[in-house]
Amino acid sequence: MGEIKSTLDLVLEKTKHLSLSTREKEELEMKEALKKVSGYLSRYRDGMLSLDAMVKEIEGFPPEIRGRVRRDMARQMGLALNLSPDTDLLVILLEALAEPGWAKVLGELKRCRIETRKALEATRRRIEERILAALAAGGIRGSAVAAKADSDREWVATEKTLTRACEERLEALRQALTA
Repeated sequence: MGEIKSTLDLVLEKTKHLSLSTREKEELEMKEALKKVSGYLSRYRDGMLSLDAMVKEIEGFPPEIRGRVRRDMARQMGLALNLSPDTDLLVILLEALAEPGWAKVLGELKRCRIETRKALEATRRRIEERILAALAAGGIRGSAVAAKADSDREWVATEKTLTRACEERLEALRQALTA
């Protein structure tokens, strides 16, 4: 009685003489490297991978794909960047991996983030003080009273105006990273 072969056995038998071309091997290596990049970024953002370790991982890629890996990582970071302090680590990593064309835009973005945060905080404090003063004038005061500026019209308008300029710089950085 004949042996019954699995589909995998049949495929392996029919393709054992085939091999990948150099180009196909490079593409496969590049796809694997790009998959690793996302994992590295997640570990870095979670604090499980230090800046030095992250740079070392990138430098560990073969020279022929290192540039493309760096650009793809920068593109992913650019997409994740926003004004939140949660993304400060990404700016630091971008500086560590910076190519000459990124330096000016990164500097402008950092300046914009700092200036915008300061202006937003000052505006928030002023609005909250105004709200607390209005509550106190109405007889509502004490340690349990807290003002929230988030729904105040002035706050919403100011936040939108201040973040718009920074978002434009952020978009310029994204363009520089993908160029």
